[in-house]
Amino acid sequence: MTGFNYLVRRPVHYRCFKKLNRYSSSDTSVKHEGKAVRKKYSDTVNLPNTKFPARIEGRKRAERDRFIYEKCRFSSLYSWQREHTKDPEFILHDGPPYANGKPHMGHAINKIMKDIILRHKVLQGQRVHFIPGWDCHGLPIELKAVSSSCGKETKLTPVEIRYKARKFAEAAIANQKTTFKSWGVMGDWDHSYHTFDKKYVKNQIKKFYDMFEKGLIYRAYKPVFWSPSSRTALAEAELEYNPTHCSQAVTVRFLIKDLPPQLKKITPQHASQVYLLIWTTTPWTLPMTSAVCYSPEMTYSAIHLDNSKDELYILASECMKDLLNKTGAQAEVISSFKGDMLRNTFYEHPLKQGCNLPLLPSDHVSTGKGSGLVHTSPAHGHDDFLVALKHGISLECLVDEDGCFMSKIGPELEGLPVLSAGNEKVLVLLQNDILHQEKYTHSYPYDWRTKQPVIIRASKQWFIDTDAIKQTAINKLRAVNILPEKFSGSGQLISLLDRRPYWCISRQRVWGVPIPVLYRHSNQEILVTRPLIDHFCNLLEEHGPDFWWTLPTEKLVEGCVSDVDVQDIEKSQDILDIWFDSGISWSSVLDQKVADLYLEGVDQITGWFQSSLMTSVALREEPPYRAIFVHGFAVDGNGRKMSKSLGNVVDPVDITEGSKHIPAYGTDVLRWWVASHGTHHGNISISNNLLDSSADSIQKIRIVLRFILGSINDFQNKSDTDAVHLYNLDKYLLNLLFGLEKEVVAMYDTYQFNHVCKLMTNFVTNDLSALYCHLIKDRLYCESSNSPKRRACQLVLSHILEGVTHMIAPVLPFLAEEVYLHHPCFVGTGVFRSGVWKPLKEWEKADIDNIMSAALKLRDLLHKTSEESNTLKLNVKVFAGDKTLQILKLFQEEGRSDFSELTELLQVSAVELIKSNKQLSDNEFEIVCETSEHQLCPRCRRYTSKQKDVLCSRCEKIVSKQPLKQVLCS
Repeated sequence: MTGFNYLVRRPVHYRCFKKLNRYSSSDTSVKHEGKAVRKKYSDTVNLPNTKFPARIEGRKRAERDRFIYEKCRFSSLYSWQREHTKDPEFILHDGPPYANGKPHMGHAINKIMKDIILRHKVLQGQRVHFIPGWDCHGLPIELKAVSSSCGKETKLTPVEIRYKARKFAEAAIANQKTTFKSWGVMGDWDHSYHTFDKKYVKNQIKKFYDMFEKGLIYRAYKPVFWSPSSRTALAEAELEYNPTHCSQAVTVRFLIKDLPPQLKKITPQHASQVYLLIWTTTPWTLPMTSAVCYSPEMTYSAIHLDNSKDELYILASECMKDLLNKTGAQAEVISSFKGDMLRNTFYEHPLKQGCNLPLLPSDHVSTGKGSGLVHTSPAHGHDDFLVALKHGISLECLVDEDGCFMSKIGPELEGLPVLSAGNEKVLVLLQNDILHQEKYTHSYPYDWRTKQPVIIRASKQWFIDTDAIKQTAINKLRAVNILPEKFSGSGQLISLLDRRPYWCISRQRVWGVPIPVLYRHSNQEILVTRPLIDHFCNLLEEHGPDFWWTLPTEKLVEGCVSDVDVQDIEKSQDILDIWFDSGISWSSVLDQKVADLYLEGVDQITGWFQSSLMTSVALREEPPYRAIFVHGFAVDGNGRKMSKSLGNVVDPVDITEGSKHIPAYGTDVLRWWVASHGTHHGNISISNNLLDSSADSIQKIRIVLRFILGSINDFQNKSDTDAVHLYNLDKYLLNLLFGLEKEVVAMYDTYQFNHVCKLMTNFVTNDLSALYCHLIKDRLYCESSNSPKRRACQLVLSHILEGVTHMIAPVLPFLAEEVYLHHPCFVGTGVFRSGVWKPLKEWEKADIDNIMSAALKLRDLLHKTSEESNTLKLNVKVFAGDKTLQILKLFQEEGRSDFSELTELLQVSAVELIKSNKQLSDNEFEIVCETSEHQLCPRCRRYTSKQKDVLCSRCEKIVSKQPLKQVLCS
């Protein structure tokens, strides 16, 4: 018989129970007496027997995970469930992780949460649809391709860059896929999608034309976020805002020329010069300033500064205090007036002598920062551009793709980078007109990949007309369930969509899907038709995704363009934005179905959630998802974002496999940590303490499951057990199990995995371990092996084992499958292939809680009043009223008993029920405890024997039917 420590850890509120291993030589009450007697009966006791290990330490955990993965056929579970489960199908669409770098904690949170949902659905008998994918294009991969081993850029052709980028992405995908699968993530891994696949690219090209044909995609000259470090346009979702960016902010003056009559009336005649005051954090844009905007409704003031009577300065009245605080100057207000008085006013640009520029009214002017007068550089601001369009001002951009001034700006600035030397040079050129210069720290957009600041720069780009889509998108979004409930994601998404002016979808790179259009070189006319698109797709199928770069223009237009000289045709040099790349994934992966769920990190509120919604609404007027779940980012134990520079990066592979600094916790610990902490949109802490806590929680569950496995080792058929022999305690546990299953399923269905972990931990440690498993040991061990009482107890344990295993399986699939590998009734089946487990309706008993509460209250009273630490030595007399006695008689029919449900529940030698002469309320008792007159039974270790070292009556009957092992006295 396998050795087994059958005692189960109990929480603090059961500390009054002394831990007694009644079959151990450490029992101090009989340590030196009756050794031979105890040994004589040891083989008649039904001790637990299982090969399920109590604990697995260190690297053996990783080895166990790999063994279970293979043994329990994790890799084929997805295909199995597609064949053996039923509709309705649950579709979880995978937001493609970026094919760059090794897996990190963000991947673990995302993939494991998805897997918990999918496994729960399978256990409920529902077919799931989950095709993992990868986002394979984009700047970071391209930069890796064009960089040599020493990190310097190398000169490569577009085809060479694409080849190297593809190889890099393929290696990253292989690495990530292997790791994701090792975490137990179930999916159609053999048919995963990649944004560089032929099929995917072909679909994307077709969907581009579908939107173009609808008039939802167009080419235009507009200001866009431009990354000089990447030499490409960026979308909003590709920006990171650095809150500690420091700019050189200046207050500069522009001289008004030829004051209009309305201003002459309110300015003193001796003021020979009147200036406009401008404040800006981008001095480099001042040479391109072609107007100053004001608000007609705002109040402005004309002031003298520091008693300078011949110079007058105009600014918004509300902004004057801020100016004086910064400069330390004194001011005299000469007059105040409405902004409308500035109409028909012109000023002279200090860098463009003799050039008079207009003041223009605009509703984008505010007093939040600055002077209430806004300089307008049409190519370098969204509002500036609109003002220039309205008033017919030049929109020419004088900054090139590298972020440097172009030759038209003049020799003093030509070639200088605007964010550094160019900005400094402008300050030098304007020094005579700068009233104040300051270091200004503020939030500023950065390229999310290069981590360098961006600029706004006008250029010809391709755009999606969000104005034509967003109202429909907003209306449809209101019907989408956005979780978790405390996260106001719906309002945030709607607000972002409402404010979005347009979506720039063109990028000036080569690693991506080409924008499939041709231009006439002579007039830039766009050439794109349905036959051309079909032709491109045929060429793609024949020559691969590089066809746009490998084939000559003649081949691209062959048979499709007849009325244009081929020599006058050029192909687009732009690729599609990666957010369009991944945002169109629903049309390639879901076969036009709507996903039940999109689950991604909070950053996708500005990314994939939006791009998927906009493309789906544009093409089929409905969202691609019915629900969205938003999770947070992993941070260290101090709440800091993980970064290599801080040295606080935690590698999920180190958690599962172990490293120099982290013990091997195994996959289930990683999954439990995700489930316990990942189901909210805030930051998710990871630390050794949290991992240790997760490991402890799993170990508590493990040891109880081991106890049950050992206890039912000879239990083969649940249907053979007569339910008549169930104790009230048995019924109570089944009723708890019935209610637990309802709660757990509800928590899984609403993705509240942290509550699942709490519910399961509480049930296993309190209701199961500390109460039930503790109290049933006498029945389990000391009744005859085929006793109806023992079999009934095993029946309940079997139901509990099956139920608990199924309920923890979505979070802990490795532990669950390991349990089933040792299960006497399910060997070779596996949890996820064993079918749907549901509690029986007959387990639900509304009255059992009231019945048990009376007995448990009596039990609590016993331990509060008894001075004897070992209650097994006690005889207990219970005095109660009629109603309470009726309840207690459900546990013990006779007046006095040594072997009843009540003696088991109270863990005493004997109980005597007596009607009280006092007026006691319901569930009120009086008890008298006396030391039992009986001796310790050498077999069952209870004080029920009439003589020392002699069996009690129950044990004598059992042993008399069994052959005894002859043991020599020692």
